[in-house]
Parts: sequence; structure tokens; C-alpha cells
Amino acid sequence: MLDNTVVIVGNLGANPEYRRLDNGIEVANFRVGSTRRRYDRATGQWVDGPTSWWRVTCWRGLAANVAHSLRRGERVVVVGRPQVVPWETEDGRSGTSVEVEAQAVGHDLAWGTSTFERVVRSERLDLPGGRDPETGLRVSADGEILDDRTEDGTEDGTDDGAGSGLRSSGGREAGEAVRV
Repeated sequence: MLDNTVVIVGNLGANPEYRRLDNGIEVANFRVGSTRRRYDRATGQWVDGPTSWWRVTCWRGLAANVAHSLRRGERVVVVGRPQVVPWETEDGRSGTSVEVEAQAVGHDLAWGTSTFERVVRSERLDLPGGRDPETGLRVSADGEILDDRTEDGTEDGTDDGAGSGLRSSGGREAGEAVRV
């Protein structure tokens, strides 16, 4: 079967949304805005065309790496498979949107620099608030194991539900990875 592939170059409209599904599979979603520019000879200036917005979905390891690495406003290159998805609202409006299932995502180095850190597949990349798989204890943003149990061994109820709907936010520290 022949799959079409698209390459999208644009800016992230918001931080990636990251979550772990009930079956343990990781997924991250984000939107990329791509604006075509052209030179207007009459005015001697560059003019922006309309912006096309693309919803991008990443799965498994790519999802975790995207949530750790990308932030709102950054220029990215996305390679993936396009899908046309019909939608309908409760008030009867309907339409279609184009979504991309990403195969590869990276920073556009024409606009800045990036540092690559290889993630070894045997190591688990997790976002802050995650749980150490061996002890079950929470992990802080700087990789410190947190003991959230009381003296009698019961949990203190501060579980923030990480992994069941975690949404990355704000600055780098909110999306920094923790190796456990």
C-alpha cells in the first residue's frame, strides 16, 4: 500500500499535550502553524499569506521525546502521514480537518540551535510527577525520588494523577525528562 508523506515546517501554537493511555501507550498532540511568505515587488516588502494550521499526533517514544523537547513558538519540521478527518459540533456545524501522524519531528536549525541527547530504549523517559517503576514513588522534575508516604506506609493523597492526562506547560522545567 502506498502512503503519502508530508513535510510541514512551522511554529508550535502551544506546548505539546502529553498523556499516557489506559493501555500504557504514550501520545502527544500539538498544532503547527505554517505561514507562506512572498515578496511584493510593488511595495518592496515581504508579505504574509494565510496561516495553515496542522494538528500533529505522535505515538510512543516519539510522544515522550516531543513533550520533553518542544515548546510553544519554536520552529519545527514534521514528517508524517496526512489524514483528512471529518468533524461535527453539537450545534450542527461540520467540516474537515487535516491531521498528521508524525513519523519524525525536530527543530528547524535554520532558526536556532539544538542539542541532541540520545534516549536509550532500555531507560524509561518520563515527565515530572511520574512514578519510579520499581518503588512506585513519585519523581521530581530534577530526578529526585520523592517519598510521598506517611509514617504508617500509606500514601498521603498527593498523587497528582501524572500519566493519566499530564499536560506539559510553561517553561522548560515543566517538561524536563526524568530518567528512572
